[in-house]
Amino acid sequence: MLAINGGKPVRETPIVARPVVYSEEVLQAIADVLKSGILTAQHGKWVKAFESELASYLGVRHALAVANGTVALHTALKALGVGPGDEVVTTPFTFAASATAVLHANAVPVFADIDRETLNLDPASVEEAITDKTKAVVVVHLAGMPAEMDQFLKLADRYGVKIVEDTAQALGAEYRGRRVGSIGHVSTFSFYATKHITSGEGGAVATDVAAYAERARLIRAHGEVGKYSYELLGYNYRMTEIQGVLAYYQLRQLPEMQKRREAYVKALLEELTPLEGDLITVPRPKPYVKHSWHLVQILVAIEKLTKPRDFVVEALRAEGVGNVFVAYPTPLYKTPLFQKREGHGLGCPWTCPYYRRKVEYRPLPNAEWAAERVVSLLVMPNLTEQDAVDTAKAIRKVLGELKR
Repeated sequence: MLAINGGKPVRETPIVARPVVYSEEVLQAIADVLKSGILTAQHGKWVKAFESELASYLGVRHALAVANGTVALHTALKALGVGPGDEVVTTPFTFAASATAVLHANAVPVFADIDRETLNLDPASVEEAITDKTKAVVVVHLAGMPAEMDQFLKLADRYGVKIVEDTAQALGAEYRGRRVGSIGHVSTFSFYATKHITSGEGGAVATDVAAYAERARLIRAHGEVGKYSYELLGYNYRMTEIQGVLAYYQLRQLPEMQKRREAYVKALLEELTPLEGDLITVPRPKPYVKHSWHLVQILVAIEKLTKPRDFVVEALRAEGVGNVFVAYPTPLYKTPLFQKREGHGLGCPWTCPYYRRKVEYRPLPNAEWAAERVVSLLVMPNLTEQDAVDTAKAIRKVLGELKR
C-alpha cells in the first residue's frame, strides 16, 4: 500500500537535498572578512578573486559577480543593448527569470517550443520565432543539459541576433568539449542555494567581448564612471564580500561535488532502467555533451496511470523522497503575468510605442506535453547512492500501484 494511503513509506527519514557543509577554512575566511570591516566588493579581495577563478574555469576573458541570477540576465541583456521595441526569444519551460529579465529590459519576450528529447529550446522553433525585431535569444541549459549551441550560433550568424546562455542550472556542463557559459556572446549564472555552487544568493555574467563586459560593469554599479559621475542607467547589482568568500571556495570544490552528483545520478538511472520506455522517460545526454545534473527530469506516462502527475509527486513525498518537485508545471505564457500583460504598467513593454506590434502567445505543444508529465528530482552533493536506490524503489512502488 502507498504511504499516502496509510502504508509504510520506503524511507522513514525523508531524503533531503542540501548544499555541501562549509569547512573550517571557509568559516575562518568569513570571520576574517567580518573582522576587517571590508564587506563590499569595491574595497575587498574575495569577489575579485572569485571573478578571476570563474573566468579561468570557464575559459573566458571576463566574469563579473552580481547579486543573483535574475539580475545577471538583466545585466547581460542590457549589456547587449536590448531595450524598448526589441524582442527576445526564449523557452516557456523554465524558471520565470529567463523571460522576466527580458521584461526588466523593457523588451518583449517571445516563446519558442522545446525539444522533447532534451527539454531544451528547439532551434527550428526558435528560427520560426525570429523577426526583424529580434535582438537576442536566451538559451537555457535546462537542468544541467547543454542546449544545441552549434545550431544557435548558426542562427546568430544568419539573423544577426545575440545568444545569451542562461547557465543558472548548468555550471560544469560541457558541449562538444567546451564548458557551457563560454560559447554564446554573453552567459549568466545563478548561485542560489540549490545550484551547483552557492553563496546563498549570487550570480555572474561572463563574456569574451570587452565592450559587453565594460557595459555590464557600469550597469552593475549605478552606471558610475567616476565619483558621482554617471554615464548610463545602472543599478546596484553588486555581490558582497561574504558572498564572494562562499562562491570562491565553492567553485574550488565544484569538481568533487560534481563527482558526488554523478554517482547519485548513475545509481538512480541504473535502478530506473526497467521503467524506461514504459512508465517513464528520462532525458539523457547525447555523446558529445556532459550533463551537470542540477535536476533529474523524469517524464511520467500519465496516460498509463490512474492518477495525475501531481498525485505522483505527493505520493513520492509520502514515501520519503523529499527532493521531488515539479519543474515546471505551467509554460510561462500561460501564467497570469503573460496573460494579463500589465508589465511595467499600462501594458508596457507590449504597448511600447517603439514596438507597435502584437505578440500572440499561442500554445506550444511540446512545452505543454512536458509540463503535464515532468517530475523533478533536485540533485545535491550530499545525496548518496543509497538515497538513489531508495528513490528508485519509491518511484517503482508508486508507479506500479498507479499503473492502469
